[in-house]
Amino acid sequence: MKYIILALCLLSVVLARTRVTSPFAHPKIDVEKIKALHTDIVEDTVDMKIDHFNANGQSDTYPMRYLVNAKHYQKGGPIFFYAGNEGNVYTFYNNTGFMVNTLAEEYKALVVFAEHRYFGESLPFGDKSFETENLKYLNVEQTMTDYVEFIRGFRKESGLDQTPVIVFGGSYGGMLASWLRMKFPETFQGAIASSAPIIYFKDAVPEDGFYNVIQDVFTHNHPECSENIKKVAELIVSFKNQPEKIRYLQSMYNTCQAIETADDVDKITGFLYNAWIYMAMTNYPYPTEFLAPMPGNPVDVSCEPFDLTASKPKITSLLKKDSLFSDDELVLLQAAADSVQVFYNYTGELACNDLSGSETPNLDAFGWDILACNEMAMPMGTDGKDNMFLPESFSYEAHTKQCEERFGITPQFDFALTFFGGRNPTFDFATTSNIVFANGNIDPWNAGSITIPVSKDTVTINIENSAHHLELRDPNPLDPQSVVDARNVEREQITKWLAQFREIVESS
Repeated sequence: MKYIILALCLLSVVLARTRVTSPFAHPKIDVEKIKALHTDIVEDTVDMKIDHFNANGQSDTYPMRYLVNAKHYQKGGPIFFYAGNEGNVYTFYNNTGFMVNTLAEEYKALVVFAEHRYFGESLPFGDKSFETENLKYLNVEQTMTDYVEFIRGFRKESGLDQTPVIVFGGSYGGMLASWLRMKFPETFQGAIASSAPIIYFKDAVPEDGFYNVIQDVFTHNHPECSENIKKVAELIVSFKNQPEKIRYLQSMYNTCQAIETADDVDKITGFLYNAWIYMAMTNYPYPTEFLAPMPGNPVDVSCEPFDLTASKPKITSLLKKDSLFSDDELVLLQAAADSVQVFYNYTGELACNDLSGSETPNLDAFGWDILACNEMAMPMGTDGKDNMFLPESFSYEAHTKQCEERFGITPQFDFALTFFGGRNPTFDFATTSNIVFANGNIDPWNAGSITIPVSKDTVTINIENSAHHLELRDPNPLDPQSVVDARNVEREQITKWLAQFREIVESS
């Protein structure tokens, strides 16, 4: 099973893109000039150091891309800054409508998004960025320093020195947001950290927590669904020494590549499981197009084929008889094929399923793999006893070997918990302030997130019936009341943080 990347939800927002060329090392933004352009968004780059820490090392800079939206800004309003994560900056701009549209209008805020180094167009070494010798600069502390230097320079050059900054982020971006507030409270006056698994690291939480939440999601409305998913995975694995059955999987799952070997069998089970995992993560109550075009409540839709009592007559009538399999086996195999098409090909536009492509084209799985081989190595495994997944334990040795062979990087499994804390959250984060940790109870990543109170000055929201950072999306009539309530809590905290900042400015 592939290492699962963190994901952020997608909104359909049509952007008017205007590019501005800046000669400044730090961005100098004339907000009134931007507003006069009558465009929602301005794109620019800032020269950012490749290496912030070694004076005798890499001294070059790279063009870090950022976006500014001044549509709702009024003088005296705050800066709402999004800490970009693993993908093109526009993906996250399009994914965060509650911040970009709703809150920006309510607080008359200037909206700023930064693109994470090595993603989108922010490539430190151009087309050589992913050569082995250049990968050492793709890490958390370099990225966080990018954002700190950017905001400090942005404030200074734009005449906004005494403007409060609230940092937002979802998923890995939520991790960055919370850590930026913890480490740089003078720069970021508050943080909304949604679906941020900041403690999903070595020995801090059970390795199988992610998979157990997915089990609960698939079992909730369809008790037979997870059972049959497990059965079909076990059935497919049993084909490993049966070449004729292996070859049959190519037509059954309409793969672009030939399926011929035992290793190809593992590719098929990975292909199936990835669809079910991503549908659980983005199990939103209305249609979305983030990871792929999907219907509302995609888990429920994908479970319908596994109601074998109802679907068996229909499925059997569509199957070509093949003496290799029993009717029951064919029904299971076809049910799985129909189930995952809800994720991979809901619109029916794909001619075949490409096993060599990215399951999540809006995010950069390759770049995330590098982060996961460096400081974001999250141990995720399962014994397969209490969930719908095949047994697959996490091996520190195997992960290290794979990372060293693939990228020349040795994972730092203890980095996050040592550098930021989290082994004992209520102790480590006892003095933390001005952070909202928001998590959906049907989001698999809540297994590694802050879901209990950790200090008197932070707020933890556990959102019923909410998938991966649903509350950061544009409000929708189909949102559960719990999501509406969570957004109101975030509003209350932002109002409180801005008032605190005004008091400090007035008294200084």
